[in-house]
Amino acid sequence: MNDERRPRGSAAALEPAAPAQPGAPRTPADPATGNGQADGEGPQASSMSLTQLRGHVNEGASLASSIAQRALAWTREFIQFGLVGATAFIVDMGLFNLLQHGPFGVLAGHPNAAQFIAAATATLYSWIANRLWTYRGRTQDNATREAILFFVANICGIAISQFCLLFTHYILRFTSALADNIAVYVVGFVLGTAFRFFFYHYVVFTGRTRA
Repeated sequence: MNDERRPRGSAAALEPAAPAQPGAPRTPADPATGNGQADGEGPQASSMSLTQLRGHVNEGASLASSIAQRALAWTREFIQFGLVGATAFIVDMGLFNLLQHGPFGVLAGHPNAAQFIAAATATLYSWIANRLWTYRGRTQDNATREAILFFVANICGIAISQFCLLFTHYILRFTSALADNIAVYVVGFVLGTAFRFFFYHYVVFTGRTRA
């Protein structure tokens, strides 16, 4: 009678545990929770996270270095371009005044001819200086094609200045000498210089960079 009244749970407690299947991963108990965890899962995840973090940091540093180098190259190129342009302007203005008002006055009374010769000389000087200094190593093998493109860029720059003068003089009706000079030598000069800078960089001097 006593055996029949024994709780069924006691029999289950006395039964031996089922043997573990061969090849099944052991899951040691967690001291805090008592739950099992696969071997190596925690350390591997932590190691992968650190590796990914280092990769992102290295990519960010590389990108920042590339941007800094690109900005430095553009700054150096613009400074050299500006110096060549400034000296070309001096050549243009100086030769014009020399031909017009110099000691010999070779072209005195012929301002258009004097200005054409001065501008052509300054443009030729600018091409040689930019080719040998500003864009050294990026020149094209076909020097004739490069020279033609260079002169086209300068003609477009002059056209920009002329457009600014026509717009202010005939559309806006600013006809004073000050307005004309501002239109040509301030607004037109800035826009023309910006156009020539990008045209030189992307169209004229597009040869492969050589050390």
